[in-house]
Amino acid sequence: MTVPAAPDPREPRGPSDAGAPVDPTLPTTHPVRRTLRFGAGPEWSLSQLGAAAAGMGGVALYLAGLSVAAGGFDAIWWALVLVPLLTLSWAGSAAPLALWALLLLGWFVLTPAGSFSWWSLPAALGAVGAHAAAALAASSPPAGSFTRRTVRRWVRHAAVAAAAAVPVALLAGALSARPLGLVPAAYVLGLGGVAVGLWLLRTSPPTTPG
Repeated sequence: MTVPAAPDPREPRGPSDAGAPVDPTLPTTHPVRRTLRFGAGPEWSLSQLGAAAAGMGGVALYLAGLSVAAGGFDAIWWALVLVPLLTLSWAGSAAPLALWALLLLGWFVLTPAGSFSWWSLPAALGAVGAHAAAALAASSPPAGSFTRRTVRRWVRHAAVAAAAAVPVALLAGALSARPLGLVPAAYVLGLGGVAVGLWLLRTSPPTTPG
């Protein structure tokens, strides 16, 4: 008498087994989203931590440009690199704007009055990248992730903003070499343009079409 072999639970089930219980010890095809928890706070996805790392990199790039343009500054300024990580849960608030208001003020305070440095270009790239990372982080819950399409859209918008820094730097360099008395006005207009651009970006962020 031949005894039929027991079915392998790893083999695909037929229609008649649709309601049969599934062995929880077997591997599934669903991806596992990895998260990290710091203390008693919420869980953070690797995408959110990556956005925080990008924000820290942007601040570091800005401070590096500022250090060269100003001929050095107090080491306490480098502590601001940690702010994007420490304020990760406040990405959708005014905290990133307050950070960059302080950093922009530091540029005017620490650099020689009326001077122009081409190191402002990499500093502008750092500012654009860090702000875009903070805005992207605010578009998802702490444990959420970003789709590739959404990341690509944000990268394109950030690239356009970074490219706009080149003609602005050329204009600022031309004005700084001429005693026209227009440099303070250019600063005011430039900061006003930055403020309007940030307001538009926050009220109409690049979203993925449905």
